[in-house]
Amino acid sequence: MSESLTCDVVVVGAGMVGAACALYAAREGLDVIVVDRGQVAGGTTGAGEGNLLVSDKEPGPELELALLSARLWTGLAEEVGRETEYEPKGGVVVAETPEALAGLETFAAGQRAAGVSALGVTADRLHDLEPRLAPGLAGAVHYPQDAQVMPALAAAHLLRASGARLRTGRTVTGVLRGPG
Repeated sequence: MSESLTCDVVVVGAGMVGAACALYAAREGLDVIVVDRGQVAGGTTGAGEGNLLVSDKEPGPELELALLSARLWTGLAEEVGRETEYEPKGGVVVAETPEALAGLETFAAGQRAAGVSALGVTADRLHDLEPRLAPGLAGAVHYPQDAQVMPALAAAHLLRASGARLRTGRTVTGVLRGPG
């Protein structure tokens, strides 16, 4: 059975990306409908780890997007609340050898130039950040901007905050556009 939807924006997918698109479109005053063939967060969002990382990105478009995402999530966590299980816990990337540490520091220097907070950690301070690390590591870089959310909860709460109309169990087979 075919169903026609009338609105300003149809977002296909009730996962993290769809939920975020719905939220920001609604904030611009648009009437939004979210359509998904499954349930909210029933696809890759529900299987995801929820990592919000800058630590693994080299300078360029992907890192710029990750930094923007980190800023947006910080604000969203304050608005939506603890329900998303947003945790700005930071991350630590360790190096086993002095050579690996030199490479890590070079990588981190490029990231710092692009706006990442990347803090060198000496071997004698590693256990202050990660007490269960194996002994004998050369050092690390601490990334305070790394964070994590519970993806399924986050998608559900962003959709709720958007006020968008939700249509699950429906497959989009085409988009018809009319005048205006």
